[in-house]
Amino acid sequence: MDIKKLTPTEITEVVEKIRKRYDEYIYKYFKPKTLKGAFEERYLNALRSKADISSFLLAEISVIEELIAKEEKKVLSVPFKKVTRKKKSIADRVVEENRRRIQKYEDIPIHGDANEEVRRLLGALNELDTKYWGALAVVLRNTPYSMNSLQMVNLESQLRYLSSLTDAGVPQRLERYLTLLKAFPRDYHAIDREEKEYILEVAFFLHDLADILEVVQKSYEDIESFKKDDLDKIIDFVNGIIADFRLKELKRMK
Repeated sequence: MDIKKLTPTEITEVVEKIRKRYDEYIYKYFKPKTLKGAFEERYLNALRSKADISSFLLAEISVIEELIAKEEKKVLSVPFKKVTRKKKSIADRVVEENRRRIQKYEDIPIHGDANEEVRRLLGALNELDTKYWGALAVVLRNTPYSMNSLQMVNLESQLRYLSSLTDAGVPQRLERYLTLLKAFPRDYHAIDREEKEYILEVAFFLHDLADILEVVQKSYEDIESFKKDDLDKIIDFVNGIIADFRLKELKRMK
């Protein structure tokens, strides 16, 4: 049977569909990311060898759908009572709780395949910048940590580097990350490394900021009452990000 040839647009759409199905398969059934990487390699080889891409993609759709079907069959094969009574594992509960805690932060759509934690951490920094940074400048005005001080100049520069979106649609710190996500085939080890390094740099920034705010809170009790209220809100927000994203232990070595 002849297979209808796909147009370039249809090829792009089918490839994206397969990628998303692999993402669902990997996430839902705790499978390794290398499975998606293997598909990317096969696709690249098919392009290089000038194979029939329409036939190739049809076969690949069948592969991922069969993998998903097998996992679903395993789930359905478990007796109903056992499924309803089965308690979630501690690991499952921890993962769900961690996801629930970061849902309050904006999801910045830097890329469809970007890590949700990275997207929402970026959203948290954006909220810190737009909602709290101006008030912080007022709070710190008559302290050694005014916005003209070396410490705050450095912190503001870091905040811009980590959160201000460029023309590329991501902050400068995530431009390489976006490039890796757009690359074909993808280097998943490099992507994971970029995610971890970004989270670590954000953690360092937040802890450095929290340390300064704590000093101001303890050492400048004569600050005007409305400024104290603003300071308390900012401290609560910064500490909230640290807690929600589990960054408490990610501090600079001193």
